[in-house]
Amino acid sequence: PLILFFITVITTLFAGALQQGINPLKEFSRLWEGYPFSVSIITILLGHEMGHYFASKAHRTKATLPYFIPAPSIIGTFGAFIKMKSPILTRKALIDIGATGPLIGFVLSLIACVAGLNMSKIVSLKSEESVFILGDSILFSFLVKFILGSIPSEQDVLLHPVAFAGWIGLFVTSMNLLPAGQLDGGHIAYALFGRKHFYISRTVVFRIAVLG
Repeated sequence: PLILFFITVITTLFAGALQQGINPLKEFSRLWEGYPFSVSIITILLGHEMGHYFASKAHRTKATLPYFIPAPSIIGTFGAFIKMKSPILTRKALIDIGATGPLIGFVLSLIACVAGLNMSKIVSLKSEESVFILGDSILFSFLVKFILGSIPSEQDVLLHPVAFAGWIGLFVTSMNLLPAGQLDGGHIAYALFGRKHFYISRTVVFRIAVLG
């Protein structure tokens, strides 16, 4: 876990530097400038997984420390996970373990969004410019309007790396809460509905496929 953590620190620093227009392959000494994104995204992921870990300890369920997954991508990681080493014996334990991670991850993501949006800029968009535009959840759209006000159609928000990490955190949390399979939402659904989880999970996957 420790080795994977340090590798992920490097890959997220790399991603954070790229977001600021720095090519670490040519300017390796400036790799550290990616720290706003790196620290934010790792804090969100670590908080999420440690929520699972400490909830497991509280219910006397054996679990590993978080395994981070480094990746050569725009966010530098594929996330993190912990491995359960013993059975979860009660519904209460399953709900607590499944829900604590997303709750902590959500709070940390919200803090990152608020802090990052306060450091973000409103920029003009030209029709000929090639830009990378993110979709906005209802919550993120509300935060943008509350913090930055109404944005004219010919302008958009240039997200600070901390805000981008918060956006990623909200996205990952929402995906993780889908009541399907081995996702956190799947564990919560199983604790609440028992064997009906089988049908709930497959219905959710089918509907997502149709919407896609």
